[in-house]
Amino acid sequence: MKKLLLLAVCIFLLSGCYGASYMLAPDRKPDLTPRKKMATLVIIRDQHYGWPAVFLHYLDGKFIGDTKGKTYFVTPVEPGPHYVVVVTENAAVAYLKFEPGKIYYIHECVIVGHWRARTCGFNPLTPEQARESMKECTYWERDPAKGGEDMDPNSYQQVIADYQAEVKQNPKGFKAMLEYKGY
Repeated sequence: MKKLLLLAVCIFLLSGCYGASYMLAPDRKPDLTPRKKMATLVIIRDQHYGWPAVFLHYLDGKFIGDTKGKTYFVTPVEPGPHYVVVVTENAAVAYLKFEPGKIYYIHECVIVGHWRARTCGFNPLTPEQARESMKECTYWERDPAKGGEDMDPNSYQQVIADYQAEVKQNPKGFKAMLEYKGY
């Protein structure tokens, strides 16, 4: 019995890293009005599975926010081509050509991992699909008091190189995201 209790305590303490977040939940919904000179990126993680596992998100290697189960966040993006990266037990990438005045809704997929929840990448959403997904989710914003570190440049370059190799090997598997034009 003592061994089981000790094991349970160890698992609880080790799982504490699941809860570290750089976000907060404001008492308001986000402004999703298109901006004339900027694009808007909305990342939605609407699955409850793996809810305590924090997934870190980067735009061209710069930290933009994180998600847990049933959360989403919004970030402005300079127009042009950018890599959106999510890192958890593994990493996934979406390459998007952002246009000013458009909103890009992307769904983050979650699957079973070895030690924690993993990502299986991003999928584009229509505004209607996004609204439906966001109904059950909590809106998050970056907490200015907590910061958030950018990706290590070497790790970022490796993730992008791996992504490009996967796209070259299986272009059909990435077609939906590569052709996504936002709304």
